[in-house]
Amino acid sequence: MIGAGTIINPIIKVVTTVAILGAVYLFFVKPALDTAEDISGDVGASVQRAQDEALARSEQIALDSLESRAESYGNSLRSSWPEASRAVRECSKDAKGGAEAMEKCVDLGSTITTQVQSNRNFARSYASSLQAQGRTADSAEVLRCVEQAGFKVGAMQRCRNLADRLLFG
Repeated sequence: MIGAGTIINPIIKVVTTVAILGAVYLFFVKPALDTAEDISGDVGASVQRAQDEALARSEQIALDSLESRAESYGNSLRSSWPEASRAVRECSKDAKGGAEAMEKCVDLGSTITTQVQSNRNFARSYASSLQAQGRTADSAEVLRCVEQAGFKVGAMQRCRNLADRLLFG
């Protein structure tokens, strides 16, 4: 015989199992998942903050390095070529903490010290030799060329070539 007990017992078992599983989910699994989600969100935010801070420190270190290099070039030129030293230092002041602008100041200092200064020194020295030989006009021409060349590589090379030609023929 099929009675009410045979149909109702399995339904009660299924309902009871679903109710127990629902309660377990509601009271244990869901809070654990919410906590894990909160923790992972906090960790993600912390990692992002740490990355942002590391990037800012890295950029500041790079800027400090550029400022130091520009200052070094400016200081190395101070006694031998005060105008060039001033130009590099003013460039650094005008850069106002910008890495790209400061890089241009470093490039200016590097170009002056490695490419322009040597030709300038030779041209001025040759001008002194010309003056000592009594060739005042030739000496003045070389010095005028040096003055007009400023910090330009090609222009200063032309002054040295002029001085070479005038001194050595």
